Formats: sequence, structure tokens, C-alpha cells
Amino acid sequence: MKNIMKKFLYVIIGICCLYLILCIFGPSKVKVERSIDIKTSSVEDLQHHLADLKFFHDKYSPWTRRDPSMKTTYTGVCCEPGSTYRWESEKDSVGKGTMTFNKFTKDSVLLTLNFDGMGDNDLYFITKPNNNGNITVTWGVVFDIGFFGRAPMLFINMDKIIGTDYQNGLAKLKTEIESIAAETTTTYDIKELNWDAKTFYGVKDKLSLDKLAAFFGNSYGKVGAALSKAKAQPVGMPKAIYFTFDEKTMVTDVAAVIEVANGTKLDGVEKFETPASKVLLVEYFGAYDKSANAHYAMDAYIKEKGLTQSFVIEEYANDPMVEKDTAKWQTNIYYLVK
Repeated sequence: MKNIMKKFLYVIIGICCLYLILCIFGPSKVKVERSIDIKTSSVEDLQHHLADLKFFHDKYSPWTRRDPSMKTTYTGVCCEPGSTYRWESEKDSVGKGTMTFNKFTKDSVLLTLNFDGMGDNDLYFITKPNNNGNITVTWGVVFDIGFFGRAPMLFINMDKIIGTDYQNGLAKLKTEIESIAAETTTTYDIKELNWDAKTFYGVKDKLSLDKLAAFFGNSYGKVGAALSKAKAQPVGMPKAIYFTFDEKTMVTDVAAVIEVANGTKLDGVEKFETPASKVLLVEYFGAYDKSANAHYAMDAYIKEKGLTQSFVIEEYANDPMVEKDTAKWQTNIYYLVK
């Protein structure tokens, strides 16, 4: 009996030694990458979509298609460092985990992927223009393998296991992005006009697009009170002056303003002046948050004509509290150019 126990113990020790040796030779990191060419003109806009974790879940995640009813939770502001997406599924092929957006670089979107129980791993998208005028998107992940998990990695082909999922996800991403890009080619009647020097009063702030509605509501109320106090009359409908806009983070430096006659003075709000200039005008009809294509069309026109843009001004020609049909909302979009 003792000999049997000794032999058994030697076998166990031998297996453990073999496993440790395999761990020594096993990989400490495992990388999986797939790439695809996408036809789109804006790297910035593409990177924004890649950092938008809800867009990932809704539009091209291969795991969403496996379990559309999975539980999802989003925290933070879209495309700002630290924003997260957590999923929980009863299906083993989907499981549970968290994705966290970290930052943009010139040609990359960097994230962290954490499958429950597997620790943090580097997830990334690389975006590089290619010779065909398109953008090559590489979707990759680097798994950090703990010492005792390295032996199985000698026999598990992670590239084969998830590579197909990544390729399918990229194919769906291509369809979505190129569909969005195609919409931007919609013909808009862009008019070239002369813009007289104008005076505005309003409130300026730097904020993400999802906070604009509340900002505009509060700011126009302040300007309206200042107008009433000065017994002055507004000129035209409320407007917004966009000084800068970051396509990646969707953060804008904007002023909610109301035009007044030159020489008017208001207290408690900031004064803004725009010089006499040449302007481009697009009359956009539809919901405010769907106007991006009109701006893209304007950008394309400016590039084609070799113009330089300064301010962007939107004039909201309808009162949304009165006109409930968003299809009838008119936004006059002005680009001051030279």
C-alpha cells in the first residue's frame, strides 16, 4: 500500500512539475487582431463611433447578436475617459464583463476589456488612412496571461476562438459607418450669401452635446430677462454660435445667443459680435440631433471650394414647444467663411 501511495505521489509531483515547466514556456500575452477597410472621409468621426460604447453594443458587437436581451449598464459621458459599458448574459458564449474607454491618440482608440475573473486587458482600435483613400481599422486585444494560466495557452488558439467574432464585428461596423457616410452625401442646397456685422448677447460654455438642450433653455431665459429689463427687442429667432467642436469627444465651445440691434446694451449676459463676412447657408429640416449630415455636407463644400471657416451659427426658426412635429423644425445653419 505504501508503495502504491508513493507511486501516486510521484505521479502527482511529476504532473505538477510538468505543468510548471509548461507555464514557463507558455505565453505571457496573447494578441488577437483583425482589420478591414472602411470608406469614410473623417478619421475623427470614425474614432468617435469607436469610442461610443453604446454604438458598439447596438450596432456591431458580435456578442449582442448572440444575446440581444443581455443586461447592459452604461456609466460616464460618452467618449470621455472613464466611460464604461457593462454586460451580463446568461449565455456562456457571452458571459459578463466591462469595457472602459481610456483615451484617443492620433491614430488609435484605447480601451480596457475585463471579462469577469480574467482581469484587465488592453483593447484597441487603430485607424490609418490607406492608399485607396479609405481608412484601415484594426481591432485588437492583448490578453495578459497570469503565470499559472500560461500552460493551457499552449493548446488553446485564442485567435481562432474569437478572431471570427472580431472579423464579423468589423464587417458590421463597415456597413454601419459607410451607411452613415453615404447619408452625408445627401444633396443640400448650399447658398453663398453676404453677412452683415451683427451683435448678440448670450451665455457661453464648453459642454458635451447631450447637455445642449438644458443649457439652451436656461441661457435663453437669462437673455430674455436681460432684454425685458433693458426694454429691448430681439432680432430674429434664437441662435447658437459654435466656436469649436471636437468630433471625437462631441464637446463644443458654444454660446446660446439672441441677436439685437447694433448699439443695444444688456446687463448680466455676455456680448458677442460677428464681422461682416461671406457666409454659406443650409436650411435643415428635422430634429436638432440629426443635423450632423448637413454639417458634413457643408464641410465637404468648404474643402471643395478651398474656403476657410470661422464661426458656425445655427438659427432655430421654430419654437419646439409650439411645433411638435420634428420633421418641420427648421435650423438655418450659417458658416462664416473667407
